[in-house]
Amino acid sequence: MLGVRLGRAVGALALLAAAAGPSALGQERDLALAGELDAYLRKQVLAPRYPAAVDREHGGFHAHFARDWSPLPDRRRFIVYQTRMTWTAATVALARPDLRDEYLGYARHGLAFLRDGMWDRAHGGFLSSVLLDGRPDPDDPVKIVYGQAFAIYALAAAHRATGDASALELAQRAFRWVEARYRDEGRPGYRGGVGADGTPLPFDPESVRPANDAMGTPSGYRDMNAHIHLLEAYAALLREWPDPQLRARTQALFELVRDGFYAEPGCLNLYLDPDGRPVPGPVSFGHDVETGFLLIEAADALGAPEDPRTHRAARRLVDHALAWGWNAETGQLYEMGFGLFPAYDRSIQWWALFEMVNALSLMDALHGQETPRYREALGKTWRYTRDTLTDTQYGGVYGGVDAQGRVDPAKSHDWKATYHTARALLLTADRLRHPPGSTR
Repeated sequence: MLGVRLGRAVGALALLAAAAGPSALGQERDLALAGELDAYLRKQVLAPRYPAAVDREHGGFHAHFARDWSPLPDRRRFIVYQTRMTWTAATVALARPDLRDEYLGYARHGLAFLRDGMWDRAHGGFLSSVLLDGRPDPDDPVKIVYGQAFAIYALAAAHRATGDASALELAQRAFRWVEARYRDEGRPGYRGGVGADGTPLPFDPESVRPANDAMGTPSGYRDMNAHIHLLEAYAALLREWPDPQLRARTQALFELVRDGFYAEPGCLNLYLDPDGRPVPGPVSFGHDVETGFLLIEAADALGAPEDPRTHRAARRLVDHALAWGWNAETGQLYEMGFGLFPAYDRSIQWWALFEMVNALSLMDALHGQETPRYREALGKTWRYTRDTLTDTQYGGVYGGVDAQGRVDPAKSHDWKATYHTARALLLTADRLRHPPGSTR
C-alpha cells in the first residue's frame, strides 16, 4: 500500500516538474538520510515494541511501558492504540521485505484481536475499549467515530498485507455501520460519537456549552481531527474495495475537509457546527501539515492526483505552519496558534514533529525544483526531532517538550503508538531514495 501511495501521490505531478535528475552529490546526501531514517525506524520505533507489546495472554497489544521499556499494568485495550499497532505491522510488512515475515505475524495478531475482541457482536461497530478479560469497558461506553476510522484504516492495510478476506469483510461492515450511525441525513459530515447501541448522543442546539463525547468533541459538532482520519480510512479502503457508495462518501468527505474545514490563508477550523459552519477557534499546526499530506493521498485514491485546487490547499497548509508555527532557527513546530498570529502554545508534540517531517518531504518532492525551502526546513525539523526526542539510553521517542523546555518522558500509552512515527519515516525515506526524475 505504501509504495502504491508514494508512487502515485508524488509521481505524476513531480515527474512533470523534473527537467533533470538530481546531482550525484544530492543523491548521496539523500541516500544517507534515507538510511538514517530507516535505522531510526528500526531501532527507536519498532524494536522497543515488537514483539514486547504483543500480548499472547489477553490478545492485542500491550500499551503501557516505563522509560526502560519494562511493562507497566494495562487496565484495558483501547481501539486507537490497537489499530495503530496493527496498521504499523501491516505497513512495515508491505514496505520492508526483510521484515515481512516477522511483521505479518504481528499484523495477523492485531487483526484477530480487532475481529474477535473489539467488534461489538451485539450492536455492531468497534468498542472504544475493552477490559483485559474481554468485557466492554463500563467507563468508556461511547463509540467514537475516530476509533472506527482507525479500525477501517488498519483493516485495509491488513487486507493488503495478508490477503485475509476477513479483514476486508470487517472493514466493509465497519464502513456501513459508520454510515448508518454517525451521519445526520441532510447535514454534512459525521457525529463524533454515538452510544453503545449506536443511538445519537443528546444534542441541544440552544446550549452554548454542549456536552462532550468521549474524545472531548462537543456533541453534534463536526470535529476536524475525526474527519481527516475518517477520510484517510475511506481512501485506504477504496484502494481495496472500489465500491460506488464508498467512493461517493469518500468524495463528499474529501470535499468537506478541503472546502469546509480548510480556511485561508492556509489552516483548518477545529470544529464545524452541525450545518457545516465554522466555529471560531485556534489552529493546530500539526493537524494542518498532516492534512496537507492526507488531502493529496485522498485525491490520488479518488483518481485525481494532480488536482490543482487540492495541491494548492495542501501546500498552503504547510506554508502557513512554516510562517506562523515553526521556529526557523531550531526546526520546532509549535502546538497551537491562530490564522493570522504567531503560536501562543509553544509546546512541542512528538507526533506533530514527525508529521512535519513527512509533509516537508512531500512538499520537497512536489516543489523542490522551484525552491529549496522545504528541503532546508526538513533538515532542521528532523535534526531537532532526532536530537531532542530520542531516548539515547533506553531507546524510543519521548512524548514532547513543554514551553519551558522540559521533556515529557512518556514513550508509550493508549494514545502513543507507532503510527505517526512509522509512517513519516517510511514515506520520507522512500521519497529520498526515489526523488522526482529518478527511475524506480
